[in-house]
Amino acid sequence: MGVWTMVRSKIFTLSIAGLALALTVACSKNPDAAKREYVRSGDAFVAQKKYKEAVIEYRNAVATDPSFAEARLKLGDAYMALGELRNAYSEYVRAADLVPGNLDAQLKTGELLLVGGQYDDAKTRAEKAIAIDPKNVRAQILRGNALAGLRDFDAAISQVEEAIKSDPTAATSYTSLGTLQMAKGDRALAEKSFLKAVESDPKSTPARLALANFYWATERRPEAEAALREALALDPKNLLANRAMAVLAMASGRAVDAEQPLKTIAELSPTVGARITLADYYVAARRLPEAKAVLQQVAAQPDGFVSGRIKLAAIAVLEGQRAEAYRLTDEVLKKDPKQPLGLTTKAQLLLSDGKSDEALATVDAAVASDPNASKAHFLRGQVLAAKNRPEEAMQAYQEAKRLQPRLAAADIELARLSLQVNKTDQAIQFAESAVKLAPGSPDAQLVLARAQLAKGSLVAAEQTLAALNAAYPENATLQTELGRLYMSKGDNARARAAYQRAFAKDPTQLAALDGLTFLDLRDKKPAEVRARLDAALAASPRNDSMRLIAGRAYLALGDIDAAEKVFKQALEINPGSLQGYAALGRFYLTQRRLPEATREFERIVQQQPNGVGPQTALGVLLQMQDRQDEARQHYEKVLAINPRAVVAANNLAWMYAEQGQNLDLALQLAQTAKSQLPESPEVNDTLGWVYQKKGLGKLAIPPLEQSIAKAPNNPTYHYHLGVAYAGINEKIKARKSLERALELKLPPAEAAAAQKVLSELRG
Repeated sequence: MGVWTMVRSKIFTLSIAGLALALTVACSKNPDAAKREYVRSGDAFVAQKKYKEAVIEYRNAVATDPSFAEARLKLGDAYMALGELRNAYSEYVRAADLVPGNLDAQLKTGELLLVGGQYDDAKTRAEKAIAIDPKNVRAQILRGNALAGLRDFDAAISQVEEAIKSDPTAATSYTSLGTLQMAKGDRALAEKSFLKAVESDPKSTPARLALANFYWATERRPEAEAALREALALDPKNLLANRAMAVLAMASGRAVDAEQPLKTIAELSPTVGARITLADYYVAARRLPEAKAVLQQVAAQPDGFVSGRIKLAAIAVLEGQRAEAYRLTDEVLKKDPKQPLGLTTKAQLLLSDGKSDEALATVDAAVASDPNASKAHFLRGQVLAAKNRPEEAMQAYQEAKRLQPRLAAADIELARLSLQVNKTDQAIQFAESAVKLAPGSPDAQLVLARAQLAKGSLVAAEQTLAALNAAYPENATLQTELGRLYMSKGDNARARAAYQRAFAKDPTQLAALDGLTFLDLRDKKPAEVRARLDAALAASPRNDSMRLIAGRAYLALGDIDAAEKVFKQALEINPGSLQGYAALGRFYLTQRRLPEATREFERIVQQQPNGVGPQTALGVLLQMQDRQDEARQHYEKVLAINPRAVVAANNLAWMYAEQGQNLDLALQLAQTAKSQLPESPEVNDTLGWVYQKKGLGKLAIPPLEQSIAKAPNNPTYHYHLGVAYAGINEKIKARKSLERALELKLPPAEAAAAQKVLSELRG
């Protein structure tokens, strides 16, 4: 054995001996002395405001003697200082039950029950306290407040008046009386009571806070602020007074005056939340370096690791440092891959970067990790809406609202999606709910106006928009909606003015651009049309929807070459646009240039054999000329390049269904298209018709009904629905749909088929 080994061996032996000695001393120590030593240590930590350390010491005392009521009461106080009300309540209850004659324990238990809304139990504890000390003012006030919670205001006021008789100088009695009188609706008497509380004890900070709260509740902000300043003069470190002053300053539009009270709270409060609030203030004031400094301190604490980094990630996004935002979020998830806030933040980043598939997988993980997180369900709705899956998005928003019933943002999104799927009455209900929950929200008011317009309630819509316009006259979206309103009323001059204001403020307002284009074409102002569109296209070179508007306008102006050019550009930008292919196809059809266009796209396909857009366009042109086999071949090439190419999938599924061939493959293709464009009437009609051809009438009806909801005047959609109803023997519905299809002027072949089905139903 070497010298070093021997030394280590001796040290090890001595350590074991020392440990044994320590254990012997500990075991021989008097348990009663030990528990009191723990309490003394806890008291010392409380004196230093080190409440977490105090909790450890008091818990040691309780572990030594579970029936030690004094330790439990002090442990409850330490938990209260940390804001852990549930733990405090548990300890107060144990203390009160261990020593029923302990007045302080009964009162503290009752007061927490009162905060928790358990008024019957609070009343019981108050009565136990009164039995211990019938003249105790605090017990009488507790009973009075419990009675108020039980809506017995007269008895509650009588109880507090008894407390005042017991001690006419107790300010708390007067503040309780004022609170009860306020709850009963007697503001004049309430004010007298609050002022009497201040008079009874001029040095009472709580009395001045109660008076300030009364003034705030009665919308007398100057008096409220004066009372708060007096409270802070008496106790500059009072947390409640500082919080109230910060809130009042922010609500009064004087954010600069909120900084000092928020800094005081952050210095005094032992919680991470106080520093987070200060950091949020700095972010709102765009003082990002100061916000980051506070958050870096938060993130360095064990209980601030997650919240600090997530807030820093949000600042990184504001500064355009997305890589840093991802890094901070990934640090959280590396430590805990199932951390709900980390997953939600990561999903938000992915969604804003256009990575909707990854965002959905990530937010699904967040929901799985915490099914009760309203924020995660709300974000899931946003992701699904971005993926054009409105029905599923609505379910997610509904779940968010179930978990957080006052979440106005969920109602706003539900109203928007309801409009998207043509459920106008439902949209109005959600919008009205949003306005009720958040009456000051312009988004809620705006979606309500849109729903009212969609419903045709022009008077109601005008009232809603007028109120918004008074508050937000510079908002471009609002001006666009005003333009739509005036167009609906036939007031073209005011419509033009509103559209011009909207477009001047935001040249990407497509509805405003479309409205101005329509008005200028009607008023025969070709120069204005061209100048505006040319400028808009130059400013937004990647906006395919804008090019479709321009193409229709150029066509109306007789500029065929310009129209063809922008239609093609729209498809280059978005090769998956059904509207784009339909617009280009209609253009060539009206110009009687299908053969010429076909030859041109054949040349383009030779140059770009793997180009999804040119191959798809060629397939559409061939299909319009009834060259079905050739069209099918090009759609198949497109799907070989990109199996999720929506236009090729939809059109090929339609061709197979019409031919009665490859119906299983047709169903797969139609479902692929549906997964990407779930609300497209063309796609839903294709899916429903494939189901019908497969003899699955019950499955055919829902997508066919959806297609009609989106395009109620399409005769073919009504014809298909009628055939599906006939297939499941719903004769009345079948007749109604088929007759509607014939009213809307079905093409000859379909009209003959519809007449045949009708005759069979009547026979």
